[in-house]
Amino acid sequence: MLKTATISAEALANVLDQSVDCVKLIDLAGKVLWMNSNGICAMEIDDSSAIYGREWSGLWPEDNRALITDSLARAQAGENVRFEAFCPTAKGAPRWWNVTVSRVTSPEGEHVGYLAISRDVTEAEFQRRQLAVAADELRHRLKNTYAMVCGLISVFAMGNREHETFAKEMNARLLALGTAQAFFTSPDVPRNVSELIPALVKPFDTSACTVKLDDVEPVLVERAQADAVALIIGELAMNSAKHGAMNHGGAIAVRAREENGRLMLTWEETSVQPVGQTSREGGQGLDLIAMTVEAHRGTITTSWHDHGPVVVASLPITA
Repeated sequence: MLKTATISAEALANVLDQSVDCVKLIDLAGKVLWMNSNGICAMEIDDSSAIYGREWSGLWPEDNRALITDSLARAQAGENVRFEAFCPTAKGAPRWWNVTVSRVTSPEGEHVGYLAISRDVTEAEFQRRQLAVAADELRHRLKNTYAMVCGLISVFAMGNREHETFAKEMNARLLALGTAQAFFTSPDVPRNVSELIPALVKPFDTSACTVKLDDVEPVLVERAQADAVALIIGELAMNSAKHGAMNHGGAIAVRAREENGRLMLTWEETSVQPVGQTSREGGQGLDLIAMTVEAHRGTITTSWHDHGPVVVASLPITA
């Protein structure tokens, strides 16, 4: 049985050697002193002596060597560094790694080297790339679908001035809706909330249901938070189109501001028709919003009133 009192330097070395990750000790000059057995296996290295004494950065592709050098410099300053990068095995197999680098000190506090731990995230990277391809295809199909619908509307309205005016307005709205929907899969989603939210709500602003941007501050967020905002607004709009003000008429107010390092997003809905119990249950859309907010370490509250919900989502800002 392993007990605290029996843990020796040899026992700790044995534990590191059994780690499923690639564990390396790097000296002050940035050269490899030691790599655990599983790391040697993961890197498909036949002769471990061939890497000992070599610069760690030299084991990486040339494009990533500056990243390795920078990580050692930051670790030397006391920072715990984390990054993801590509580095093939010794036999050329593609691998992506999640790497942490930290400084190693002696019992007296003297800086003696670095500890680098690399976790193989190749499968996750391949899945991410497959999702990116699927997202590109979805974005292309959405664009074509909206263009086809616009074309059909224009053809059927041709020759009738009143219908042509209606078709022109609908085409503009459909194209705006297509732009908003594309944010869910686009790599170029706006990161400034004051640009993102107006683009998302513009297609839904009509004379029957106005969408007012009461107080939308120019808050800069990361791509992940921008995706979350796009999903939240999209799902709330769809829910309103089925059960609320966008269906029955009324008004919607959207606010977004920064408060104590968090993005506070508010959706306040006022329908001309009282909201029924079925609508209050929300369905899959509100469940999806809740899961999205939770996944981004945020919080969300929904207060139901006679004429609609007030939804307040709070997301940490990491721009």
